[in-house]
Amino acid sequence: MNGPVPDGSVSGGSVPDGPVADSPVPDGPVPDAPVPDGPARTGRKDVARAGRTAAGLAWRAGRGALLLYLAGSVVAGLLPAAAALLVRELFDAITQHRPTDALVRVAVLLVAVSLAIALVPAVTDFLREQHARRLQLTVQDELFEGVNRLPGLRYFENPAFQDELRLAQEAGSSAPGMLIGSVVGGVQAAVTFLGFLVTICVLNPLLGALTVVMALPTFRTQLTAGRRRAAVIRDIVANSRRQLFYAGLLTDTDAVKEIRLFGLQDHFKDRARAELAVASEAERRTELRNLLRGVPPSVLGVAVYGVGLVWVVRAVGDGTLSVGDVSVFLAATAAIQTGVGQLASTGSNAYQALLTFVSYRALRDMTPDLRQLEGPAEEPRPLRSSITFENVWFRYDDTSPWVLRGVDLTLTAGAATALVGLNGAGKSTLVKLLCRLYDPTEGRILWDGTDIRRFTPDAYRRRIGVVFQDYCRYDLTAGENVGLGRLDRAGDSGAVTGATRAAGIHDRLTRLPAGYDTLLSRIFLPDGEQAAAFGGQSLSGGEWQRVAVARAFMRADADLLILDEPSAGLDAEAEKEIHDSLRTLRGGATGVVISHRLSAVRDAGHIVVLGDGRVVEEGTHETLMDGGGRYAELFTLQADGYRTDAPDPDRAQVPDPVA
Repeated sequence: MNGPVPDGSVSGGSVPDGPVADSPVPDGPVPDAPVPDGPARTGRKDVARAGRTAAGLAWRAGRGALLLYLAGSVVAGLLPAAAALLVRELFDAITQHRPTDALVRVAVLLVAVSLAIALVPAVTDFLREQHARRLQLTVQDELFEGVNRLPGLRYFENPAFQDELRLAQEAGSSAPGMLIGSVVGGVQAAVTFLGFLVTICVLNPLLGALTVVMALPTFRTQLTAGRRRAAVIRDIVANSRRQLFYAGLLTDTDAVKEIRLFGLQDHFKDRARAELAVASEAERRTELRNLLRGVPPSVLGVAVYGVGLVWVVRAVGDGTLSVGDVSVFLAATAAIQTGVGQLASTGSNAYQALLTFVSYRALRDMTPDLRQLEGPAEEPRPLRSSITFENVWFRYDDTSPWVLRGVDLTLTAGAATALVGLNGAGKSTLVKLLCRLYDPTEGRILWDGTDIRRFTPDAYRRRIGVVFQDYCRYDLTAGENVGLGRLDRAGDSGAVTGATRAAGIHDRLTRLPAGYDTLLSRIFLPDGEQAAAFGGQSLSGGEWQRVAVARAFMRADADLLILDEPSAGLDAEAEKEIHDSLRTLRGGATGVVISHRLSAVRDAGHIVVLGDGRVVEEGTHETLMDGGGRYAELFTLQADGYRTDAPDPDRAQVPDPVA
């Protein structure tokens, strides 16, 4: 094999912990996509970009509803000032004993404005909700389009990314609506504020100037409060995720039996409470700080109001202000106080929404974790010769140990290859690379001589069928659970039943209450008439295993079939049936089988033994047994567990050493 020697030493007596200088990688390694270290802190440029993104989303979600919503808010902002002026006119008309017709006209106008004050907010609320629903759909589509653009596992197996994803999901569901509502509400508050400010300035310009001065510290304080709230949301995201995890365990159908058995209910309840308490305390401290910082601006506002009230009282005594002017002043000062607070609050909310929306934008625009080689993407052709690993090194990040250390391996087209080895030998990682869920850190994987990084991941994976050891149990119908293996044929009942027959699960599924239309779930109710007749059904572990195998059988024409413990959880008879079906299914396809039961892989034409991330042995069962190496040792150890005449009785108690 090429590259660093698997077990030898180099000068100094140490084994290299990475590719050495004389092991060049053809075409050069493709750089890994950066993985976030955690929720990122944001600067002004990030906030500005997030604002443009949110505005674009809002516009695309429904420009007509948005414009009407904005127009309605402007009208709603003008109405209070109009009502105050009409009240002044009415009071002055009464005190000046104007004709009744004049009083009636003012009263009618005041009633009309009052009716508008009652109706316009309801209309704008309706328009806001209409736009919010459209916006939510748009945001969800774009968020998950961004997630689906990440073709590998590197991000998803990183806790920092999961924190960022959590923030993005929360921001995506609330921040755009919150931002648009804050902006439009701010426009309405600004219109109201300016309308009454003009009125105050007409009465006393100096008092109007004081009102503006009063508004500045209040607005600044609220913006700072919004920044603090956004910061604490980021700081507690990990606690929130853990709290949801612990709380979910208490109701998860798969976990609840073990939790009940070991009496873990209070343990996880206390853990969930502790995480929630940490998050709640951080929020409490932030809100208390915001409350204390908001006291001085409030005192300043009241002081300005007091000065104005003293001036009004004196002006009335001097006869320079009428009763109507007093009513306008009282209404204006109250409205300005409210308007300043609303402006500051909406500005704070908008800023907070923008800060959290940065995570949404970052996720939506995140660089894919699998990189294409330079040049146009190629279409993978049917496998004719082999899949080759050339000096493949891999580790999950720069701080992790090497999982694969210079693997050279050839999978011959049309033949079955078995991967065996102890836990941690690198089998699952090798399968992840073969499925291109990760790319090698160094080295390359060739499909008939072409680097698989020249294919798009989707096009490449269409040539692969796989049964993972940790297969999914979808809370869908039995037919859907199988048909997901190949969506373009999911509606073909012949293809679905053919796959289930090959997996030996057809008869069991037909005995379900609604056959293949039976919902396989204990957490959802079936739709329609099924809900009234019966609830969701469940399968045994071995039956679910067969459903997973049937799902892989939907890709019977795949070039490469990967089977990771395909018979785990099955009895001996069922295991034999599955492996017989697999041999029939594979036909001319290339097969890769991982099994901890070495008896299940002894018929493979090529057996590869992995150890410490390297290929330590390979050959047929017979040649490996004759060689007396690691495979022979493991096979003999396993076989002794089934012997009743074993000379050492303790060996019969040794669990399977291979996984």
